[in-house]
Amino acid sequence: MSRTAPSPREQRRVAVACIIGNFLEYLDFALYGFFAVAIGAAFFPSQDPTSELFQSLAVFGVAFFLRPLGGVVFGLIGDRVGRRTSLSISIVVMGIATTAIGLLPGHATLGVAAPILLVLIRCVQGLSVGGEWGASSAFLIETAGPGLRGQRGSYPSMAAALGLIGGSLLALGFGLFFTAEQMAAWGWRVPFLIAAPLGFIGLYIRRRLEDTPVFRELEQASDRPRAKLRDAFRLSQWRALAITFCFSWICGVGLYYLGSYVVNFLSTSVKLPRAEAALLTAIGLAVYAALCPVAGRLSDRFGRRRTILFGCLGHAVLGVPMFMLLGSGNVALILLALSLYAAIQAPINANTSLILIELFPASTRLTSGSLGFNLGVGPPSGLGPLVAAALVAGTGLSYSPGFFLAGVALVCGVVLFFLMPETAGRDLLLEHDATQDGETGPLAASTTALAGPVTRG
Repeated sequence: MSRTAPSPREQRRVAVACIIGNFLEYLDFALYGFFAVAIGAAFFPSQDPTSELFQSLAVFGVAFFLRPLGGVVFGLIGDRVGRRTSLSISIVVMGIATTAIGLLPGHATLGVAAPILLVLIRCVQGLSVGGEWGASSAFLIETAGPGLRGQRGSYPSMAAALGLIGGSLLALGFGLFFTAEQMAAWGWRVPFLIAAPLGFIGLYIRRRLEDTPVFRELEQASDRPRAKLRDAFRLSQWRALAITFCFSWICGVGLYYLGSYVVNFLSTSVKLPRAEAALLTAIGLAVYAALCPVAGRLSDRFGRRRTILFGCLGHAVLGVPMFMLLGSGNVALILLALSLYAAIQAPINANTSLILIELFPASTRLTSGSLGFNLGVGPPSGLGPLVAAALVAGTGLSYSPGFFLAGVALVCGVVLFFLMPETAGRDLLLEHDATQDGETGPLAASTTALAGPVTRG
């Protein structure tokens, strides 16, 4: 089915509106990760800095338990009321929660109520983030011009990296400007307050957008299926749920390692100065951000399957060696490791939005895809930094986080190899079965290869 894509000007507005939300989402997560030590001291004071850091990272992971619920709730809104409405609500909730973290008094003022309130705020953030990725992905991909789905579908991943870079640079700048005592006392709060207005800027832009052409056509179809809560839990969709869980799990673990754990690893395990660790991490994220659109374009050329399986293979093979290089303490080797990491992570993350939107039928895609996606990118991924820290503490091996990364990549890669169909070129309005593609798995990949480049928009 052919439909008219929005004008280039409208597509730029859509891109900006979506990028702001993803940027804010990961800016907040980056700030929390970079200031985890100061937040731990403010809300979980003890005589053991390691214990404070563990508790702070545990709260970081709490939000991910709410992501599946947020994905279902905002998915229903996006499928029934509109993608624009879902986007608008999610960015308001996110902006308010980010502001609240910066303003929340610590344990010295509120006692035990302080960490409890911090956990509740992180839960609210988890709800909003659970809906943000799917809705922004749908908006970008459903408005893409012919042959541009891959590039536009990579924008959420690129924006996430830019948000993480923004957080690392803010951390670096504030670390240089304030003393360690000032940062621990109140300086860590300022970046959260600086980030808050972005939410309201994003809301202003999003409210001025029309909904996607796909959703507008769905609204005109009187006999279209209406998304229901049970769409997220249908056992008949086990294959699609397994696919979305696996590609989002390795996506989330890889990104949160790179965006939240590596800076703490370099500063605590490798003993690099905090400012140097933040700068090196920012460089690695910049390489990753630059490679995301490239990976998106490659997926248009060679297909989603090949691109994402390449990334899984890279993580499985290079997971441990990359952490050996990171643990060397040599700046050149650390930059090499981060560049390798970016080169194998971008093909995975740039395709998650594409597969999520292309895999499911138009009228229920956000509701149907939300559970598997947010289960994968939620708790199992969000607790990745905590697992990594525990592995180093328990084994004494600086490269032990690589075992978890490689193991997740191996499991996910095997499942995706056998179950994931090629989704490039599917009509986004077609009410297809989630996993239909004639054949799936290795045979489907061979058929796609014989058919030539996958360049259908």
